Amino acid sequence: MEIHNILINTQNFPPEAGGIQNYMYELAKALHNIGHHVSVICDAPTIAGQQEFDTSQAFVIKRISGPKLIRRYRKARWIAKHLNTHDTLLICDSWKSMELLSPEKFRSLCCVCIAHGMEFPTQTSEKKKNRITKTLSQADFIFANSQFTAQRLRPYTASALRTHILHPGVTPPPAPSANELTNVSNLCMAHSPILLTVGRLEARKGQDKVIEILPKLLKDHPNLLYMVAGTGPLQESLSARTQELGITNNVKFCGRVSDGERSALLQKADIFTMPCRAVGDSVEGFGIVYIEAAMMGVASLAGRIGGAGDAVLDGRTGVLCDGDSEHDIYLGIKKMLADSAALKAMGQQAQQRAQAELQWEQIAQKLLTLCTKDD
Repeated sequence: MEIHNILINTQNFPPEAGGIQNYMYELAKALHNIGHHVSVICDAPTIAGQQEFDTSQAFVIKRISGPKLIRRYRKARWIAKHLNTHDTLLICDSWKSMELLSPEKFRSLCCVCIAHGMEFPTQTSEKKKNRITKTLSQADFIFANSQFTAQRLRPYTASALRTHILHPGVTPPPAPSANELTNVSNLCMAHSPILLTVGRLEARKGQDKVIEILPKLLKDHPNLLYMVAGTGPLQESLSARTQELGITNNVKFCGRVSDGERSALLQKADIFTMPCRAVGDSVEGFGIVYIEAAMMGVASLAGRIGGAGDAVLDGRTGVLCDGDSEHDIYLGIKKMLADSAALKAMGQQAQQRAQAELQWEQIAQKLLTLCTKDD
């Protein structure tokens, strides 16, 4: 199969923010950059800036508006019409985007479904399980973002042969401005070493566990600083806990940061520290933020559960730990800080891997290769 036209069908797309939104945008851009004609059909957002965003892109974007159910039917009709007039590779951002598409429309093209992890619950009703299974049976290929997500897929797919691992890509980090570098330097002052977490302030990211072990780490590293970037529901409780523990001078809450500020923070960080854990069905499907840290040459401490084991290679690009265990998190960080040469080597390996294997254009080409390898 020779691919010229690609249609991306997604419910999640900028200018709305989010991990899947960014994934689908970067994939569309990368497929265009390697020479394919890309069209995107997506929902019309309720936030400002959509028209300006759409007109600035090099590929075609079609927006569908209306109440959710009506919007889904409108999209399905538009896609059916498009497929009748174009030989197209169809890429759907999830099984939900495929559900209303008729199987007979897929006879002359390849249909791909991206799997992120959270959309496949470990326990659900028989009715919903049947919906997911029926929908996925229409896909020629299912691309899971990690081994963990592929495992979650198994109860919903009759054949594992159609499932492949396709890690998300990463974009080269922007260089921070002089002001951003100065602001971060002022926050860090004379502190060393520096731990950094960038992510939503919620239980599964593990910022609370890191704060709990800081008093023990400070015994060996009294000038240690923990930088916490992001906002979320745990913000007030995390701040209050640092006061209770008497460690306010060793924890800096940065709030939401720009891309340049994130680069500046990563330049200062010794360890990217996000010991993720499962909270109910909420779990890290991959963790692109670990790869963003890797691009800056920073090794990571990550939780062993979920897809983080695909993002952080234990002992090579970072260290995996039990994100539910404060003791295990403490031992992981202590071990990493104890050997500066080994820590630097892990950061270098992380950077080499990110640059050699996980750039978006490399991911886009791998997707196309997997779709055509059996031709």
